[in-house]
Amino acid sequence: MATTRFTEATQPSSSEFSVGPLELRPEERTALVEGVRIDLTVREFEVLAALAERPDRVVTREGIYDRVWGGQMPHRDRGVDVHVRRLRVKLSAAAPQWSFVHTHFGVGYRLAPELSDEGSLGQVA
Repeated sequence: MATTRFTEATQPSSSEFSVGPLELRPEERTALVEGVRIDLTVREFEVLAALAERPDRVVTREGIYDRVWGGQMPHRDRGVDVHVRRLRVKLSAAAPQWSFVHTHFGVGYRLAPELSDEGSLGQVA
C-alpha cells in the first residue's frame, strides 16, 4: 500500500492557505501567525500542514505519522507528540493570545485556532 507524503506533487492547489491567523506557504515551507514568520523544522512544518489540511477535525497520531513519515507508527512511538509539543511552543511564542493545536486524548490532535480566555495578559514566559 502506497502512502502519500507532503511533496510538491501533493501540495494543496493554492500556493498559500490560511487557518484563522495561521498562514501556510507550502512552496516555501514557511508558516506565519499574524504576519510573524515561525521558524519551523521541515518535520514540524509537515506535521502542521497535516493538521491544517483538515482544520477543525481530529487527525489521529497514526494519520499524522503516515502523512509525515510515510509509514506505520511503531507501537508506543511518541514522535508525533514531541513534534506537536514543539509546534505549540513556537506558535505560542509568536502569538500567545492564540491556542492552535488541541489534544483529543487517546485519538490525536485538532488544529482549531482559538483566542485564549486570558489573551497575552498575565502570562509568564
